[in-house]
Amino acid sequence: MKTRVISAAAGLALFILIVYAAPSWAAVAAFCLICAIAAYEALHNTHVLEKGLPLWLCCLAAFCLPAATAYDAAYLLPLLYAFSLALFLWAVLHPQQITFEQIAQCYLGAFVLPFLLSGVLRILVQYEEGRLYVLAPFLAAWCCDSFAQITGILFGKRKLIPQVSPKKTVEGSAGGLLGGVAGLLIYGFIAGRWFGGHPNYPLLAMGGLAGSLAGMLGDLAMSLLKRKSGIKDYGNIMPGHGGILDRFDSVLFTAPLFELLFRFTNIL
Repeated sequence: MKTRVISAAAGLALFILIVYAAPSWAAVAAFCLICAIAAYEALHNTHVLEKGLPLWLCCLAAFCLPAATAYDAAYLLPLLYAFSLALFLWAVLHPQQITFEQIAQCYLGAFVLPFLLSGVLRILVQYEEGRLYVLAPFLAAWCCDSFAQITGILFGKRKLIPQVSPKKTVEGSAGGLLGGVAGLLIYGFIAGRWFGGHPNYPLLAMGGLAGSLAGMLGDLAMSLLKRKSGIKDYGNIMPGHGGILDRFDSVLFTAPLFELLFRFTNIL
């Protein structure tokens, strides 16, 4: 537990430094690295691709994707084309060394997971108020996770989906939803009171609820892939927490959700 707390504190300090103190290019570089590591965890650590050129092509594509989508989505097309060209050229020349399932999983690791994670970076760099907005997906996801854990310990009896995540309970999930809504409402109040925001509280409540559900789905989705792969954690880069995908799983679907909310509503 001590290791987990120290690791979380160090991660939070690094997040604050990168987002609020460092120049914008540092955040871009950090997310490029995070997405490359996530691709490696999703493919190598789950034993989908143990080694070889396809693995490193996926990591390279995942590294480039955050910057490509953060500044101009048009860059995504040449990146996808170049990756597909290189991957299928290698596959044609080495047909016995790769399966259809592995090819499909390459796209999951190289594009799908990094694109979802990069929602955080797109919020940060595409909005003038990005340093304020970027907190929303984390608060929705992590308030939900924290309240779910506390509620589950105190009141949890009925298992939610034991085949995917044995520790999650129905009661804990209900508490997590309330925690996510409360976290977003408090966030809106602080943003309006001290940072010049104009919070729309009904939308914030709905965003907190939707963000909490999205966070739960991300958590369960990554747990499902771990169960299917027969591993406990995606990595050990964050002592006490596991890998990048273990720590950021709940943000996978929450970040793009808030990206859409900020783009199409007046939530804040």
